[in-house]
Amino acid sequence: MTWIKICGMTNLDDALAAADAGANALGFIFYPKSPRYVTLETACAIVAKVPQHVEKVGVFVNESVDHVRDTANQLGLTAVQLHGEESTEFSRELFQGLANGSPRPMIFRTWPAKIFDAPAEQSVGWDPVAAGLVEPDEAYKGKRVHKIHVAKNGDLFLETHGFRPGVVSGVLLDSSTPQERGGTGQPFDWERVQPWAGIINSISKLIVAGGLRPGNVQEAIHLLHPWGVDVSSGVESEPGKKDSRKIRAFVQAVRAMEEAN
Repeated sequence: MTWIKICGMTNLDDALAAADAGANALGFIFYPKSPRYVTLETACAIVAKVPQHVEKVGVFVNESVDHVRDTANQLGLTAVQLHGEESTEFSRELFQGLANGSPRPMIFRTWPAKIFDAPAEQSVGWDPVAAGLVEPDEAYKGKRVHKIHVAKNGDLFLETHGFRPGVVSGVLLDSSTPQERGGTGQPFDWERVQPWAGIINSISKLIVAGGLRPGNVQEAIHLLHPWGVDVSSGVESEPGKKDSRKIRAFVQAVRAMEEAN
């Protein structure tokens, strides 16, 4: 079953509408520059009245480890989504800081999809070890052979001389930019990213965001086969205010895609 997150929750009515429609998770954006910014107090008030089985994801941009950890603990987050320039060292420190959670919240790392939009002749691409997705096995420590390569014919392959899961549980691909951290309403080139999606799916949880809406989410799932999908502006009537009909249509489109397969 595809994991569905409705992001940018700012009020209880929208949160209840998402939960009632069958969304798996709600997203709360703790980034003051976002039109969907929510305070911790407001988020706590919403979460207190949402069914417990619905997951809660906090979205953070270049905050301190202590701030993210404390917010996660106070709100009972099930996942933390890092949406800035946080380093892998930051993720490792946060992973340790979240150890007291039961269960420990997952860490999702957002990457702008454009980093995978590279010419086929480029020899070396993205390194999942450096990204925190996988850890080199102890038997292979020191061997930096865990990179994704692009062959001259465009084929991708992952060198894996032994690895284990890293501190980052999932990759969220978005059409974000340094100026716009998300909520752009514009999809990225799914076909261009498709080969990379297969690699990410093989070692982690792939979550697709950016410009999704009820009318195109099935195509995104068909091309990328993600573990999850994340929508915000695509189910809104205005920034920060959701449209319950669009939320329901989005969830129904995802579930219909599953039934067809």
